[in-house]
Amino acid sequence: MPVLDRFDTPARLPEPDDAGRAAWSARVADLVAPLAARFEQFFDPTATDVPADAQAPAIVWNAFPATLLQSATSQEQRWRAADASRDRQDEYCEWSVERDGAGTITRVTFTTEVPEYFEHLAAQDPDRLLALYRELVGPHVELDQLIVGGQYRRDNVHNRSTEGRPAHLVQRNNTLGAALVLAAEATVLRHDAAGDPVTTAQALVRCGGLGEPLRNSDPQIAAATNDAAATGAEVSLQDPMGLYLDGLLVAGMRTPDGEDPATFWTIERGDAEHAVRARYAVPPERGYAVGDITLDGRPIRFGAQLADRVGVRLTALVRPAGHRPVRLPCVA
Repeated sequence: MPVLDRFDTPARLPEPDDAGRAAWSARVADLVAPLAARFEQFFDPTATDVPADAQAPAIVWNAFPATLLQSATSQEQRWRAADASRDRQDEYCEWSVERDGAGTITRVTFTTEVPEYFEHLAAQDPDRLLALYRELVGPHVELDQLIVGGQYRRDNVHNRSTEGRPAHLVQRNNTLGAALVLAAEATVLRHDAAGDPVTTAQALVRCGGLGEPLRNSDPQIAAATNDAAATGAEVSLQDPMGLYLDGLLVAGMRTPDGEDPATFWTIERGDAEHAVRARYAVPPERGYAVGDITLDGRPIRFGAQLADRVGVRLTALVRPAGHRPVRLPCVA
């Protein structure tokens, strides 16, 4: 496989012209190139060829924030805490909930769309940014609420709530840049104070300073990348680089009319292989709402109950190589 011509947009979202595609590719290159220069076993697919025997392993984890499992004392407490703040939704997946006048959930919207892409839109075409916000969030959005003082606000008034419809990821660790840095840093092999190799996921994160060991995502990404680097291979992320929804597990869900609950999961942006936005909602003609569906015998009262069943995916790119990596001590 030849060297990649340029980085594609997340989920291969359409750009109106070549200039827009080139601008996005340049933005990703600014993230990838410095990491490839710094880490010997992290490579830039626009500068290094990808051979036919390269592997593209999927790294999958759960969307519910694992950090809340440490502090919550009950299922309902952790669901309520996760629904209360987008800052708690730190697994590269965030969601918002809509309810009817009686408080019954009518729709839950999940996004893994990286904020860097919306910054790209703001810089390239503010009118397109506004049109997209009005499509995703609502017709009431105004441009001066998104771009303030010449800068795009990731946490603008329309993209920081757990109510309504989100636009993209906003939690500070939920970015494409963070995922790339984690993958690159995890190519460094480590040993503990006794000189023994550090290979288990959480121990590796702690030893290498690779993010948050109590998250679902960071240990999974770090361990998969580190395992590949240990073989002497070089690692990157597969194009189109991004975080993607891996679907909803519906086992244990029951609908009032016996309909398959999977039919109410709808991808709104991307496709089945590269979904960056999806909703869970029951069509009005069914005569019931999401809150009338049960999950393990309980009515769905929180979006977090669904997040417990949502997968998030990152795809690595592993290029066979002949490196002989040396294990380094844990970071301070």
